[in-house]
Amino acid sequence: MEPKVVIDTNVIISAAINPKGKPGKIIDMIMDGSVISYTSQEILEELGFKLLSERVLKYIGDASKALDLLVSFSALSILVNPKIHFNVSPDPDDNKFFNVVYEAKADYLISGNIKHIVNLRDENKEFKLGMHRFKILTPGEFIL
Repeated sequence: MEPKVVIDTNVIISAAINPKGKPGKIIDMIMDGSVISYTSQEILEELGFKLLSERVLKYIGDASKALDLLVSFSALSILVNPKIHFNVSPDPDDNKFFNVVYEAKADYLISGNIKHIVNLRDENKEFKLGMHRFKILTPGEFIL
């Protein structure tokens, strides 16, 4: 069975800027079906907003590339509507990723956000929400 993953928007944006890097390889894995991606409407809205921001567009070129990535990621991810909402991150805006992990019973949360997400894991790179235990990894740790 393919691993179930939740991808932080910063990883997708990094993939848009540098498709050949490790974040880009994670997007390739979603596209070829070797991992199953889960997301939510809230994550997709944040992703669209960030991909179309001037700050990101200056690196990726034009809005059509950003929209193509947004549409592809959305189409290839399973959309969930979390019923339980957690308050575990020092940045409340990052809790949406934990909510999706719990709803999907995902195996991994992949994030480049060291301060608010990655630092929450234990010495085994794991985190527990209720009875669900999963790994929090950076793109570099996920792609070995």
